[in-house]
Amino acid sequence: MRNEAQQSFWRWRRPNFTNTGTPTDSTPTGSAADALASIFGDVELSDVILKGSDGGTVNAVKAVLASRSTMFRSKFFGKGAREKDLTIPGEKQVVFYKHWDCRILLMIVEYCYTDSCSILRIEPSEDVARLVAQLRVASKAFKLPGLLDTIKTWGWRTINRHPALACAMIDEGMKRDDIDELALQTLQLKARAAMLPNQNAVGSGVLALSKPGLLFALRTLEDTTSHILILQVIERWVDFSPEDSNSDSPSRERQTRESFGRKCAVRFVKIAKINPTTFERAMGQSKMFSNRNDLTASSLMEGIKFTEKATSPENVSTERRPQTAIGLTRLPVLDAARRTISQ
Repeated sequence: MRNEAQQSFWRWRRPNFTNTGTPTDSTPTGSAADALASIFGDVELSDVILKGSDGGTVNAVKAVLASRSTMFRSKFFGKGAREKDLTIPGEKQVVFYKHWDCRILLMIVEYCYTDSCSILRIEPSEDVARLVAQLRVASKAFKLPGLLDTIKTWGWRTINRHPALACAMIDEGMKRDDIDELALQTLQLKARAAMLPNQNAVGSGVLALSKPGLLFALRTLEDTTSHILILQVIERWVDFSPEDSNSDSPSRERQTRESFGRKCAVRFVKIAKINPTTFERAMGQSKMFSNRNDLTASSLMEGIKFTEKATSPENVSTERRPQTAIGLTRLPVLDAARRTISQ
């Protein structure tokens, strides 16, 4: 069943085509919706080519896209559109989208033709969750509110059933500066299931997070969840398997992760909020720390400073430093970092 679903990923409700793009098995029906869906991907009838950032292309009909999206209508038929179109008569107009690859463009066009997206009908996985996160942002950019509502319904059903997918959606949303609210809510309410899933769960949890994603998740959870859980999350993020690595050198990536994980633990784990017995047991099982002093060593914080949410007036510096939305400030001078930590 899974293979059949994957094979039908891009071909749901589509006819077969010859090498020239002519449909071979399309048959007229009494439904206008089915007739419209049958020409999805038909090169012969298309009059515009959407080109993605990866170089891939999608064929479509301008009138169909314009009828579903005001953005497309303005793009193809709005004021000044014809003057800007330098296409030679008889050739198809090519429109380049630098922010979207051909997969997202294909799903957008598919929705315009069929009022649905195949990706929302297949078995969920981490890759699917990342694509849906991108598609969610694209539905706003292309002004398709119906698609956005469909994605929200998918998210409510899928993320509630598989909370470990929330991390992948959050990480992908951070790249687009638009995080899915349901994924964020799932992280807050089901922190353990979302971050530390069991072996049979769908999704890798915290392993799906990049460094900025991990920082965002820790900042989100630091006031609402157990600090021993935060420590376990950091340990799990550091202790990845070679299969989870996207790097050519897993050993080097582990060293980088361990260094970053130590700094995160010093910043986010509050020892006073952890039961002493539980903490000592965690130290015995930890691969990064051996005792309480390791989590209070200021030497781990050299070169990086995490800003606090609340800052007293006497500690406010008049010098403005670059700061990200998640409160991470990088100090270019090591001496400046040491002075800040000692204060």
